[in-house]
Amino acid sequence: MQVRVLGQFEVTRGDERITPSQPKLRQLFALLALNANTVVRVEHLIEEVWGPEPPTKAMGTLQTYMSHLRRLLASHDSTVSVLHTRHVGYALTLPDQDVDAGRFGVLVARGRSELDSGHIESAAETLRAALAVWRGSALSDVDAGPVLAHHIRSLEETKVGVIDQRMEVELMLGHHHEVINDLSTLVRDYPAHEGLHVKLMMALHLLGRRSEALHVFQRIRSTLVDDLGLEPGQQLQQVHRGLLVGNPQLDALTPSGAVRTGGWVDPPAQLPADLPVFVGRTVELAAAESQLQQPARSAPAVVSVVGPPGSGKTAFATHLAHRVRARFPHGQLHADLAEQTPVEALTGFLRAIRGTVAQLPDSIEERSQLLRGWTAERRVLILIDNAVSTVELAPLLPSGGGCAVIVGCRTRLPLRGTSLAVDLGPPAEDEALELLGSVIGWRRLRAELPQARKLIRLFEASPMALVAAANRLAIRPHWTIAVLLERLRHRGDWLDELVNARVDLQGSIELSCRALSPAHRDAFFRLATATDEPLTSRGAAALLGCDQRTAEAILESLVEHQLATVETFGGHFHYRFSSLVRVAASSLSQFAAASAPPAEANDLWIRRAPSA
Repeated sequence: MQVRVLGQFEVTRGDERITPSQPKLRQLFALLALNANTVVRVEHLIEEVWGPEPPTKAMGTLQTYMSHLRRLLASHDSTVSVLHTRHVGYALTLPDQDVDAGRFGVLVARGRSELDSGHIESAAETLRAALAVWRGSALSDVDAGPVLAHHIRSLEETKVGVIDQRMEVELMLGHHHEVINDLSTLVRDYPAHEGLHVKLMMALHLLGRRSEALHVFQRIRSTLVDDLGLEPGQQLQQVHRGLLVGNPQLDALTPSGAVRTGGWVDPPAQLPADLPVFVGRTVELAAAESQLQQPARSAPAVVSVVGPPGSGKTAFATHLAHRVRARFPHGQLHADLAEQTPVEALTGFLRAIRGTVAQLPDSIEERSQLLRGWTAERRVLILIDNAVSTVELAPLLPSGGGCAVIVGCRTRLPLRGTSLAVDLGPPAEDEALELLGSVIGWRRLRAELPQARKLIRLFEASPMALVAAANRLAIRPHWTIAVLLERLRHRGDWLDELVNARVDLQGSIELSCRALSPAHRDAFFRLATATDEPLTSRGAAALLGCDQRTAEAILESLVEHQLATVETFGGHFHYRFSSLVRVAASSLSQFAAASAPPAEANDLWIRRAPSA
């Protein structure tokens, strides 16, 4: 089946034309086609057909329309449908090449990739092919509602951007004779587009037609001033001044010597520094590295790394990224969602790609589309740390099958398309000893091997706690491990004894518990500080003063957020908090009782919501 939306709306199957004639069916089908292989939510479909105030029976009528479309699309020789009902909407499943908008997007991404790689002639040919897919204004014979109209505007804006870039490439190749007529037509079609006017002025200048180039400036200046109350932008005025005074530097402003708009010189390299020495986790690293080194697939490879606070998720994910970075020559991007909102992280990605002065769309959806478009034909690695929800991750994910994502998670996330989920439990004792020895030295470790093993058991082999302890010993060489153990006899002293500028035990646990809802966070403080013994849901209910079902939901939430572990005894679940979590919970609960932080800072899940 072939669907054409870049011009008049057409749907064909072989030689048969099956374009729906009923106006509302045309709207719905066109909206599904523009979002092929993506679920279109029911509320968006209803808004498209009936606007913001739909009739009470809109849902039933929509289902009827979808039944008509399903019958229309059903193949004569197959019962397989391309229109699928999903939990929140409908999805049209078609290869990208079967929708002309999809072909256009693929060609644009390829052309821009060729341009960024320096293959100018190939880029020009590919961008020409992309624009040749258009047959007129998008969906010119469809009465579009508000949702479809937004998509049409976005398509047309993309088309104009590609036209502008193609003209730039043509001028870079010295084709000013060939494009002068096209540019003259384009500035009439887009009378306020400054970039196209700049290119026409430069082409006329290169042909020795200076007076005509000056006339082009006067025409767009009148349009901008009269219609918008704006003076021409800096580049237009710079070209105009150069034409007036015959500035010999004007030739340097031609695209053959200019920096490409929206391009980048060096691939972004945002990975944080790797550890000087990374100890252990050899099995997990090998499995993750194998997944990330497989040939390109239809979707990006995704490796999630999850574990309790202090398990070394950040160190593991960063080290893994450095081990595979050579496979991603088009760049590596990094975001820490404990420090940035999704909007800030996405903006940082796009600034690294397009330059610090590049104009970006206002909405996070449009910015996310830019990221997906740029990564479609590239091999890019994205490292995201401290993720707590799939919602905040969605706008940060690439689209190209040659890309990969490493996600450090503070909770188990149901990420679609995850290639491998790495669950970081406590390291084996020999790995924990190796970690201690790498900081304090092997001679010192061997001299107190029994005490070192006792330290490991005390902290339940938590890598972060062991590194904090080892750092303490390293800066106080006159201490023995036995001395440190004596100072750690009382749990209330742990945080003071292990304080370190580079290792924040309490901060790591605080990040995880702040990702909880306020009610679950308060319950966590009460449960984690109540007893050293494992809890059943019945015991938790008694402590919290709630019913058993509510208590079980809270305990399961704490397990999901890696703040508790669960064991099975006699067919019943028993929930346990580690000693480190109990110590941190006691300190955090005292702080919360003394001075509750503002809601914006207190509720991390609110602050990090991906809104524009």
